[in-house]
Amino acid sequence: MDYHILRQQGLSIRKIAALRGVSRNAVRRALRSAAPPTGKRNRPKGVALEAYKSQITSWLTNEVTSMWTAERIFDEVQDRGYKGGRTVVKEFVREHRPRKLAPAEARFHVKPGQQLQIDWAEMGVTSIGGVDRKLYAFVAIMAWSRALFVCFATDMKLLTWLDCHRRAFEYFGGVPSEILIDNLKTGVLSRAGGTVRWQPAYESMAVGYGFRPIAHFPMRPKTKGRVERIVRFVRQRFFDGRSSILDIDSLNGEAITWLKRRGNDRVHRITREKPCDRFEVERKELRSLRDYDIVLESTRVVDSYGLVSVNGVRYSVPAEYARRPITLQLRPTSLAFLVDGNVIANHRNAPYGVRLVQLDSHLPSRQKSRHERFAQLGEAIVERYGMLGQRYVDLVEQKAPHAPIATLREVLDRHAEYGDSTVAGALESLLQFSVIKRGTLTTLCQRFGGTPNIDTGASTRIPDVDVERRSLSFYDEVAA
Repeated sequence: MDYHILRQQGLSIRKIAALRGVSRNAVRRALRSAAPPTGKRNRPKGVALEAYKSQITSWLTNEVTSMWTAERIFDEVQDRGYKGGRTVVKEFVREHRPRKLAPAEARFHVKPGQQLQIDWAEMGVTSIGGVDRKLYAFVAIMAWSRALFVCFATDMKLLTWLDCHRRAFEYFGGVPSEILIDNLKTGVLSRAGGTVRWQPAYESMAVGYGFRPIAHFPMRPKTKGRVERIVRFVRQRFFDGRSSILDIDSLNGEAITWLKRRGNDRVHRITREKPCDRFEVERKELRSLRDYDIVLESTRVVDSYGLVSVNGVRYSVPAEYARRPITLQLRPTSLAFLVDGNVIANHRNAPYGVRLVQLDSHLPSRQKSRHERFAQLGEAIVERYGMLGQRYVDLVEQKAPHAPIATLREVLDRHAEYGDSTVAGALESLLQFSVIKRGTLTTLCQRFGGTPNIDTGASTRIPDVDVERRSLSFYDEVAA
């Protein structure tokens, strides 16, 4: 209509085309039509398909061929002589395929204290203590009362998964009869239909607390729809808008406060009651809490420096256990190392960013300096040989700077083998000629003292063996 008005105002077709940014032919077509231009040509569509529409319609209503895709129908009509394009066939199939109506669903009802639904939620990357880290939310909801529990963590590992369960039980003040979870690896190792192979640590916790774990069927999130919906509720009503977090503990404290003031104190859309009010009824049906130690055990080998690597952090153990296998016990806030059932070291979990935790008591004892060892050996020689020993020590210190310790140790070794008199005579000969050389003292002791007194320990008697005596002719017969 705008083109007609401009034409009535006396503008030329060229001027109207320049003002509207279209071609002159487009202006002429608009002036010939009473309707405003749409930018598309009014030409017939699907003319080539007209002869095949009844056949396609019959295929779409047939119980067997109704499962055919548009591509399959295009192949079939091509075999029957269709020369048109693929898009026309797809549009016709989409418009005329009968739509299946989804059946009505029955709402799932539970008894008070019967079921707890659990799920993880990814909250994205967040600044925690000035460091960008991934953040996850452990969300749990009591299926009858809709009472919520939220716990934030920086990972979804098995130990964190078990610890979040413990925190949820402590928050609710009891344990439900069953827990409905996803098919995540920290809970389910594998499944074949309805047969589930549980994670051993999770199964042990279920026995310890007395609940029955249930894993919903894959690709069926509606089975635990109450917790699926509450994930978005927690993100929108509590977490969104937080650009940075001081630490995880403070965030979890704020979450507990929010649950008391808002999360569990609202009127629920389905029950028309507050979850906190309904939970007062449900709390009486929960099972009492039990003492359960959450611990994961594994075997590690201590390296040559007396350190053990755990989750990227190296923890120390006493130096005498270097290069030995040990048992590692992991707990939510600490870890312990054991040998033969005895604890040899305990550590708190290292803060984020720390890569080495080493106690001073675990460091190897400082080896004595060369001077200290020389002085200790010299005192032992002087104690046995008096001034003769002192003169020999002084001469060794003067003339044997490269191996003084080995030279002094040779004196003590020969003393144990040949006795005082032989070694003293050898020392006097060495001092007389000022000879200090490793092995010379041993040679002199062998000349002066003969065979050394070597303690061979308890003598071992060779057992008597009875051997049959045979004539040599016996072997001639065997050889023949």
